[in-house]
Amino acid sequence: MTPAPATLQSPDMTARPSRTGRLVVAGVCVLSTALAFGLAYITTDWSLAPKQRMALEQIRRLEGVFKMYHRSMGRFPSEQEGFTPLVQAQVLAEVPTDPWGHPYVYQFNNEHTGVISYGADGVPGGEGENTDISSGGLWRPRR
Repeated sequence: MTPAPATLQSPDMTARPSRTGRLVVAGVCVLSTALAFGLAYITTDWSLAPKQRMALEQIRRLEGVFKMYHRSMGRFPSEQEGFTPLVQAQVLAEVPTDPWGHPYVYQFNNEHTGVISYGADGVPGGEGENTDISSGGLWRPRR
């Protein structure tokens, strides 16, 4: 009978991790998940109506798409181009619409740079559900 091959590890060194270590790792995972959900809840603007919150989330995503376009092309689309370069590059399937069915507006000028929803009525200005929304929340033009 041949002897067992010599190993550098003793049987004590190959033992499974202790139960305490696994519980600590599980506890850290649970706490970090709770912290992430807590931060998401705290940073949500609950003063907005549900459709306004949805529009705000979509606008922030769209502005991320414009930033991605800027990184790859070295420039932002002009205000006249709007969403067209993103649709042509197949980054977007079509010009996106807000929760009320109106197309989002892309502005790139001295007054405002970014994506805007004109609210429920689809025209600039307004109060309540008709308030304009940009990535900063409710938007009022400079006077």
